[in-house]
Amino acid sequence: MQEKRVQLKQVFAMMVAAILLLAVGTDTPAQQEEARNIVEIQITGNKNIGRDAILSAIELTPGMPFDRQKMQEARNAIDRMGFFQVVSAREEAAPGGVRVVFEVVENPVVTAIVFRGNTVVSEQELLDAMRTKVGQVYNINTLEQDLRDIENLYARKQYLAYVTNEAEIDPATGVLTLPIMEFRVGRIEFTGLKKTKPWVLKREMKLKEGDLYNAQQLQRDITRIYELDYLDAEKYEPPRREPGDREGYLNIIIPVQEKKTGQVSVGLGYSSYQKVVGRVELSETNFQGKGLGLNALYEAGGSRGDSYELGYYSPWFRPDNTSLSIRLYDRAVYRFSSSAFGGGVNIGEDADYTERRKGVNVGLSRPFGEKLRGFVTFRTESVDANFREGSTVDPSLVAITQSGSVTGIAFKGVLDRRDFALDPGVGSYYSLSFEPGYSDVSRAGKGGFTKTELDLRRYFSPEGPKETVKDRRRTIAVRLRAATSTGKLPFWEQYFVGGAERLRGYREDRFWGNSMLLASVEYRVPLSGGLGGVIFADYGDAWGNDYVDVIPELSQSSSFKGHFGYGLGIRVATPIGNLRFDYGFGDEGSRTHFSIGQAF
Repeated sequence: MQEKRVQLKQVFAMMVAAILLLAVGTDTPAQQEEARNIVEIQITGNKNIGRDAILSAIELTPGMPFDRQKMQEARNAIDRMGFFQVVSAREEAAPGGVRVVFEVVENPVVTAIVFRGNTVVSEQELLDAMRTKVGQVYNINTLEQDLRDIENLYARKQYLAYVTNEAEIDPATGVLTLPIMEFRVGRIEFTGLKKTKPWVLKREMKLKEGDLYNAQQLQRDITRIYELDYLDAEKYEPPRREPGDREGYLNIIIPVQEKKTGQVSVGLGYSSYQKVVGRVELSETNFQGKGLGLNALYEAGGSRGDSYELGYYSPWFRPDNTSLSIRLYDRAVYRFSSSAFGGGVNIGEDADYTERRKGVNVGLSRPFGEKLRGFVTFRTESVDANFREGSTVDPSLVAITQSGSVTGIAFKGVLDRRDFALDPGVGSYYSLSFEPGYSDVSRAGKGGFTKTELDLRRYFSPEGPKETVKDRRRTIAVRLRAATSTGKLPFWEQYFVGGAERLRGYREDRFWGNSMLLASVEYRVPLSGGLGGVIFADYGDAWGNDYVDVIPELSQSSSFKGHFGYGLGIRVATPIGNLRFDYGFGDEGSRTHFSIGQAF
């Protein structure tokens, strides 16, 4: 019994000693792993991607203590390189430590790149935009950047597109297929219209439902719509895009606010020559919301009787945007009468020179591209230029009392590259017209004539072109007008220079002749509250005619003799357009001019 107790004590002592030895002299598995060093890193399965390139992507090196978590991080880093379909990692026992083995399966080599669905961007442009090239190992990271670059390429061309989720590479052939979804226009909707028919605005747009969406063309179309002057440009809002009813389609929502297009003006005036004159004018540029223009003018009183004028305009007389304009008139023109803004010329005691004009104008125009438009206008009129009966007239003035008829047909081409025709910031406007005609006029004879006119305008802004019709820009505007004629022109068929539209700082029609040259420059500055300021300078003359000395008070020249006018102006934005007030200085004093719209 005693021996058994001794044996049990010995066994117990040995167990305690073993436990103590284990506790003191044995590492935990984690401690054993940390104690092992990496003696080798092995890459297997790579064929085209070099070992060094793979090793440079990880932070493991031989000699480092082995850490299973760091090995997994290295595996993830290799995977993020984008060259491999599969990446695995394992550890192997090796003399002196641990061997880490990374096994990879490479992506296929790209043998061809095929695009589907591209129509406005060529295959070569797409290939040039991509970093992925034929002959390279397919890389998912590079492709993701390529997809963004393809979208950006479309965006630079103002289109909207993306590569669909069906993009894939065939592992057997290496053919990379990239289907491209180019967005198209679904519905075009205008919100805020009360009077104008939507089709009146849509027909002005080059961008149609079903067309490829193009942001630049949409903005051009919106600008063209506002140039109709049916909508309030000061309340412009940008268009919105909404998902269409079908995949790859966008609905375009264009918010607008209409402006008043119908006007009724009533006036009463008095001059020493015309006495009391009443005036009523009705105009509508968007009749019944269909884009038709109508106007009627009636003036009662005046020394030469009542005047009337009727006008009609259809911008889409034909489906190809051919326009038609008709004007009928029987009115008196008091060319040298006084006005509220400056005295006229006394050309005889109680004298009253007027031109009684009766006639019709019929014009057609049509576009030849987006910026070029051609015009043909036929006119025939009879004119009776005389003085009021009983007037005391200087004998020299008898030469301009001419009566007769004139018929002509004018051809005109206009190249308009302005960013906004109603108030340009940058761009150009060039027009050239040629009119052959025939006149049969007393004191001037009968015979043919031609009239040729060139109008060149340029606009510059330090802020660049207007991005929307609401933008206001500091602008330098330059204009050159030149005209000449052949044959014998009646007095009232000549070119007249002077006044609000031609040579400010001088009375209306101050200079006349068979030829004309006029240069103008303006510096336009937007001010607050819809106001604008202008500094202007005009230089020009009309010369060369048989009526040089008929009015001694208004001396003329047989050759060019430039006259300089300059001054300041104010522009006031109103529902009917910019009101223009100019105060100009010339060789003969100063004058105030009033009109509507920019001078050019």
